[in-house]
Amino acid sequence: MASWLTKALTRMRHNPQSVFMGRFLKRTRYDYRKEVGDCIDASVVTAPVQWIQRALPEARLTVMQYGRGGKVNDLADHAMLQLINRPNAYYGDLALWAATVWSWCVAGNAYWIKVRNGVGVPVELWYAPHWMLEPKGSDDGREFLTHYRYSPGGVEPMRLEPEDVVHFRHGLDPRDPRKGLSPIDGAVREIFMDLESSNFVASLLRNMGVPGVVISPKTGGVVAQEDVAATKAWFQEAFGGDRRGGPLVMGAPTDVVPYGFNPQQMNMSEARDVAEERICACLGIPAAVVGFGAGLQATKVGATMSEMIKLAWRNGVLPPARMMADELDRSLLPDFPAAGSGRLKTEWDTSEVLALSEDEDKETTRWQARLTSGAVTVAEAREAWGMEVDDSHRIYLRPISSIEVPVGAPPRDPEPEPKQQGEKAARAPVAAQRAGMAFLRAIQRQEDPLARAFEKRLKGFFVGFGKAAEKAALPLLEAENVAPKDAVIQETKADDLVVEMILEALGIGEHQTTFRRLFEAQYLEVGKKLAEAAELAGLGGSLPDPVARSIVGAGGRRAGLVDLNEQTKRTLFDALAEGRAEGEGAAQLAARVAQHVEGGPWLSAETRARTIARTETKYAQNISTIERARAANVERFIVFDGRLGPGRSLPDHIARNGEIVTADAAAQMAADEHPNGTLSFAPYFGDDDE
Repeated sequence: MASWLTKALTRMRHNPQSVFMGRFLKRTRYDYRKEVGDCIDASVVTAPVQWIQRALPEARLTVMQYGRGGKVNDLADHAMLQLINRPNAYYGDLALWAATVWSWCVAGNAYWIKVRNGVGVPVELWYAPHWMLEPKGSDDGREFLTHYRYSPGGVEPMRLEPEDVVHFRHGLDPRDPRKGLSPIDGAVREIFMDLESSNFVASLLRNMGVPGVVISPKTGGVVAQEDVAATKAWFQEAFGGDRRGGPLVMGAPTDVVPYGFNPQQMNMSEARDVAEERICACLGIPAAVVGFGAGLQATKVGATMSEMIKLAWRNGVLPPARMMADELDRSLLPDFPAAGSGRLKTEWDTSEVLALSEDEDKETTRWQARLTSGAVTVAEAREAWGMEVDDSHRIYLRPISSIEVPVGAPPRDPEPEPKQQGEKAARAPVAAQRAGMAFLRAIQRQEDPLARAFEKRLKGFFVGFGKAAEKAALPLLEAENVAPKDAVIQETKADDLVVEMILEALGIGEHQTTFRRLFEAQYLEVGKKLAEAAELAGLGGSLPDPVARSIVGAGGRRAGLVDLNEQTKRTLFDALAEGRAEGEGAAQLAARVAQHVEGGPWLSAETRARTIARTETKYAQNISTIERARAANVERFIVFDGRLGPGRSLPDHIARNGEIVTADAAAQMAADEHPNGTLSFAPYFGDDDE
C-alpha cells in the first residue's frame, strides 16, 4: 500500500504556484522581493548570516555507525567526509559551507553539484548559486522531479539528473514543493525598509541639495550673474578651509543666513531596529549576538550574552545543520560503499563548541545522576556520552540502601545504622557457615538442570519470535520493492517507516506477555524445587501461597526489565542496513531479520537464551530463599560469594563472604548481581552475640 501511495503522490499534477496565487490575493502589487534582490548589499541580512557562517565550522561533521548491541563507531575518515573537506581543487570545506549557509538562509535552497569518476563515485563537489539551478518536473506535470535546469550564464542551460545534485532545502515552499522556503521571505518588507533608510540618509549626506549659507542683497535688488559668481568665489576663498570662522565685511547691505538640514530629522533608528529584530528572529539569532543596537538594548533587562549565544546555537545553527546532515544522508552518503555492518548517519559533533560546553557538562551531570540512582543502565549512559557499548554494560548501578516496596505495603523495619569506618561487619560463626554450605550445595545441585530446561524454553521462544518477525517483514519488504545495492536505498527515514511497520505487524505486546509467562513459570518451578533444600535449613517443605505469589511476581517484574520492543527495533535497523549493503532482495532481507531478531543483543538465540536462563535461575533461587525464610520469620542471611565454583575473584566480593545481612540488604544484593554471578544466601538463625 505504501508503495502504491508513493507512486500516486509523485505522479500527481504539480502546478502549485497557480493554485496558490489563484486562491490567495497579494496584499500589495509592489514586488518587494525583486527590489531587495540577492541581499548581498543588505547589512541587516549579511550580519546574522555571517554569524551563522562563522559559527557552524566550530562543530565537526562526522559519520556515525550504529552496530549491533548498541555499538557506535565514529567514522571520522569516511570517504564522504574526505570529499567534503576537499571538495575540489579551488576551495575547501569552509568556503563550501559558508556559501551553502548563505544560499540556505537567503533563498531557502542551496545546491552542490557532484562530479563523478568513471565508476560513478563522486570525486568533486561544486557549490552552485541558488539562482542558477531550478528543479523541474515532467512537462505534463505528472512526475514530481525529473531534472534540474542549470543556467550558469554565457552558455545554454544544461540538464542535471537529480542524483547528481545535493539539494539543501529549508522545509518545502507551498508555492513550489520542489524547492525550500526562504526563512527570511516573511521579512522582505523589513529588508526593503532598511535598505531605503540607508539610501535616503546616504543620498542626503552625499548629495545634499542645500547650501551652507544664503547671501542675498538687503534691498532685494537684482544682482548681475557675474557679480553672483564673483561673490561666491570670493566667499569660498575667504572663508573656506583654514580661514573658516573669520570676520565677514560686506560693502553693501546684505543678508547672510545659515541654512541646512537638522540631522535629527534623519533619525530612523526605530524603523531600522524593527528590521534588525525581525530578520534575526526569522534566522533564530538574537539581535544582540550579531551586535545590532536593538538587541544590545534588550540585554540590559533580559538574558546575558552567553545565554543568548547558546540560544543562537540552539535556534539558528543546529537546526539548519541537522537539516543539511539529513540531506547528506539522503543524497550523498549512499554514493559511497558502506564499510562494515551497521546503520550510518551523518551528524554534527558539538562537543568542542565553546558556547555549548556548559550545556555538555550539565547533560553529563544529569546522566550521572540517572546512572547512580539506578534509573538507567550503564549502557544507556555510555550511549548518551557517545562511548562504545557491549553486553557487560547492560547493568544497573543501584544503591544498596534502596529497597523494593510494593504499592500499599506496610513499611519494613529500617536498616541498621551503617558501620563506622574501621569497624568489621558481623560475620556468621563457623558452625552456621557450615550449615549454610550444606543448604547451598543442595540448591546448587538443582541449579544446572533448572537452567538448562529454562534455556531450552527460551531458545524456542526466541526462534519463534524471529520467525514471526520474518513473516511480518517479508510482505512489507516485497511491497517496498527493494532494489539491488547499486540503487539509492539506504535512507534512514525509509528504514524508520519499514521498522515501525514491521513492529506493528509483529505485535510486540503479545510476545512480551508470552515472555513474562515463561519467567513466571520458571520462578515458580524454582520455588517448588527449593523445598528439598528448605527442609535442610529448617524452613519446611511446603510452599505457602503468599510466598508462591511473591516469587511469581518477582519473575514477572524481571521479565519486564527486558525491553523486547527496543531490542527488536535496534536489531531490525542492523539487519536492514547489513542486508541492503550486501544488495539482498526481500526474501534474503527477511531471513536476515529473523536471524537478528532471535539473537537480539547477543550473536545467537542460543547465547541469548543461555545467558538469561543462568542469570534468572540464580536470581530466582536467591529470591525464593529470601521469601521462604521471611515467611518463617527469618530476617537475616549469611552471604556466600566467590567460593562455590568459578566466578569473581574481586577482593570486595571475597571479603563479604560469610557476612550477615538483613533480608532487605540480601534482596538488593541479589538484584544488583551481574549475569553469571556466584552470589548466594542461606538463612541465619543465630544471635549476634554468638
